[in-house]
Amino acid sequence: MRAKFLRTKYFTGSHIQVRYLSLLLVSMIVPLIFVGFCLYYLIFTLTAEQIGIPEYIAMTLAPVVEKIDFMLLVGIPPLFLLLLWWGIILSHRFAGPLERLEKELKEIVKDEKHGHRIVLRKNDDIRPIADSINRLLDAFYGRKR
Repeated sequence: MRAKFLRTKYFTGSHIQVRYLSLLLVSMIVPLIFVGFCLYYLIFTLTAEQIGIPEYIAMTLAPVVEKIDFMLLVGIPPLFLLLLWWGIILSHRFAGPLERLEKELKEIVKDEKHGHRIVLRKNDDIRPIADSINRLLDAFYGRKR
């Protein structure tokens, strides 16, 4: 059975999607800070071990640090936005069907529409759950499909 609806809103605002997006943001920010710290630590420790004059270290490292800063400032924001966009799409594939399932179940219970069945798109990951609920409703209300 083909669903009669298409979801066009990718950010549903549901608590499930917000939770997964926040986990995604944390999983992007923590490695970013770690990699940035490692780069600076590597540059300063390797150079400090090989050169003994502190003023010379600062003069030698300044262009390297500027290049790293430039690469991080230019490369990280587009990558961050790309990963955020991808995270919204992935979380939508999970949160959207759950939101639809919750809405359909509330409608069945609230309006006592015993003949109503849950319809999800065929590629939704939780479709087997919806099908099981539909079979349960069929068995409970004695309706055969």
